[in-house]
Amino acid sequence: MQGANPYQSLVSLLSNVLEAYTTAFFIFESRSRQLHLAASQSLSRHLPETVSLSVEQSGILAQVLKVGQTIHIEKLPEVSASLTNTVPFYREGESYIKGLFAVPVGDGSGVLYVDTKYGWGFNDKQQKWIKEVADVLHEIMQKEEQLHQQEDCNRILQFWWRLDEAAYQGISPEDYCTLAVSECAQFLGTDYGFLALREVGKPHYRLFASTPNTPRNLMHQPFPTNRGLAGWIFRNRKPLLVAKLNPDTSEHFLFAPGEGLPHQGSFWAIPSEMALGHTLGLMVLSRSPIEWDQDHQTAMTHLMHFFSLYLEKSAIQEEYEHLRTYDATTSLLNAYAFEGRVEKTLTSSMQESTPFTLALLQIEPWRTISTHVPPKITRRWQRKLAGLMCEELAPEVLVGLVTENRFGFLFPDAASHDTRQYLSRMVELARDFFTARMKGVRMHVGIGVVNYPQDGTRSEELWPLAYSRLYSSPIPRE
Repeated sequence: MQGANPYQSLVSLLSNVLEAYTTAFFIFESRSRQLHLAASQSLSRHLPETVSLSVEQSGILAQVLKVGQTIHIEKLPEVSASLTNTVPFYREGESYIKGLFAVPVGDGSGVLYVDTKYGWGFNDKQQKWIKEVADVLHEIMQKEEQLHQQEDCNRILQFWWRLDEAAYQGISPEDYCTLAVSECAQFLGTDYGFLALREVGKPHYRLFASTPNTPRNLMHQPFPTNRGLAGWIFRNRKPLLVAKLNPDTSEHFLFAPGEGLPHQGSFWAIPSEMALGHTLGLMVLSRSPIEWDQDHQTAMTHLMHFFSLYLEKSAIQEEYEHLRTYDATTSLLNAYAFEGRVEKTLTSSMQESTPFTLALLQIEPWRTISTHVPPKITRRWQRKLAGLMCEELAPEVLVGLVTENRFGFLFPDAASHDTRQYLSRMVELARDFFTARMKGVRMHVGIGVVNYPQDGTRSEELWPLAYSRLYSSPIPRE
């Protein structure tokens, strides 16, 4: 049955066959250097259900573990104090044990202990049974370790699979980062998880994703790298593992003093250098101390490598999309993107029965400007004018640079009479802007406006009509 003690039935069988007073199997944990009671059967009311002893304080068990040899005592003194020193897993009060037998399990893996009150020790046949059971217990331990490793590997693979699958489901990088840090915290059994980024050359870093329980005031604000445990990893570019934070130490805070986070558990932080020169940091924090084995550390190291590649890919893709969408000089929508937004607006307007207005504004004589002003000055003027236009318009109005002297305006959910005042202001703004800079040149600004659905219900109707009205406006041809 899942969750059943794999050693208990064998320990109970041995105890019954020997008619032992106590049979107990202890497993040695090397990291904590403690012996833990794994299974037992006893007639004593002085043996606790849970026992954990340091090797130095485990009496006769330590001798068996260190030397690796069997100890057989055929007659124990009846003095309770002496007995407690010999077998300290008994509480005060146990006595009258006549004999005991303790045998090592595996190569320092544990100890099998048996005692009796019915006879003076154990005969050769009984000793042989005990040693054989110890060998079987070691085999079970090995199989349990293999099973544990397989379960850990399965958890790691499922952990990686979930994050890998999510990375290609089309979710936004922001949502993916939040998902990833929450998955990491769940996988490692921690209460908090954080992702932070230090841009190349910057003396600070920022948290950009975290588990939902993180205080909101910590997000997106700059933290100096010369303070806190998190700052240490960005400063030294090395992993940091604090097995048990000390709340009484003033230096044991993560980001800033008074941050509102627990400081008595474990903290683990892993930095990763990105190809663009930035440093990424993954950090987890628990309320209680946690120990992670090498498999967890390896899993997180590989995850950080994958995550760095994902963020680099996302950054490059974002830059690519920006270049595809926006004009490099003005940061307005380029002609391709502006046309695409018009198509999307047309589709949504048809579905929701809402109007929209499309306008084209053209500045002339542009040839005169090009032949009198260097290109870098022209680009500066375009950028400045674009900024002034956007300041005058509502955020939902889309503005594009269709050609170098032609701007497009898209007013969603707006009829032509709703946009007349804004478009008049755009004409006035463009004319005044270039008139002030081109002394002696008479600047003209024309505009063509169409409205859906009055002027057409298809892009094949709206665009030609907008250009027709633009060219019909009083702009002198060059």
